[in-house]
Amino acid sequence: MPRLILHIGTHKTGTTAIQGWLAAQTAALAGAGWHYGATDRPPHPDIPKHTSLYRALAEGRFAAERRAILADHTASGLPGLILSEEGLSLPCYHAFAPLRDLAQDYQITVVGLFRRQDRLMESHWNQLCKQGQTGLSLEDFCRREWHRKRREYDRILDFWDGFARVEARAYDPAVEGGAVAQFLEAAGLPFAAGPKRLANLSPSMNAAALSALLTRHGLRRLVPLVTWSFRADTRPHGLGRALRTEILAEVAAGNARLADRYGLHFDDRLPDEPETPLAVPDMSALARALVRRIVA
Repeated sequence: MPRLILHIGTHKTGTTAIQGWLAAQTAALAGAGWHYGATDRPPHPDIPKHTSLYRALAEGRFAAERRAILADHTASGLPGLILSEEGLSLPCYHAFAPLRDLAQDYQITVVGLFRRQDRLMESHWNQLCKQGQTGLSLEDFCRREWHRKRREYDRILDFWDGFARVEARAYDPAVEGGAVAQFLEAAGLPFAAGPKRLANLSPSMNAAALSALLTRHGLRRLVPLVTWSFRADTRPHGLGRALRTEILAEVAAGNARLADRYGLHFDDRLPDEPETPLAVPDMSALARALVRRIVA
């Protein structure tokens, strides 16, 4: 059977860099027998990832999307296919169930890079704040039931393990070659990543906290100004010791299963941080940002 590499993300593990690399290396991939599937179908034909696949699954239209995927792959004349969409890492088991049909057409390898759950919560909340998409505080964000389910990595991988070979890795932004190198290694693709690419960078946690506050009060239009004003601020963490400890205790049993079943191990390093979660930006950081804006 032809092979399919299905890159499921996860969010905030360099997916933008990986997808950009795959889209830019179509000729090299073709030389090795791989086709990076067409990404020009709605809803976001301008982004080099398979948003059409995620949308079709969410809307119950997978049969038509499957036909489009197969037709595009057949037209390429290449034996292997690569698809990438980080939304597939979400715990949407019922919606994603039709993907099992692809096992009739392909030998599937699912590749996933994972941040430790506390770091995912910080990073993803930060990203949504930067985009003006959430007014939740970091603590409220982490306590939502949906985000609790997102932290159940063992259950997520169990879903894919039902019909595919799973290759899971702990994402490390310090690795030479970055996310692209980690993806290529996990996927078993014979390419060098080249210099590490930084894409979709997150602002400081102080900037995120102020952005969430503004969005919560209907002032989303000011968020880009916040990101600019806090560009020299480097606060990387906001969970606080108590909430971080709570999250890690909550996922401890699942992470033990991840290590045993999927060989996925997270380090145990903890940052030096205050006891409580960041709710509003640090006042000294806010003052520096205001001065920077006034001077500019």
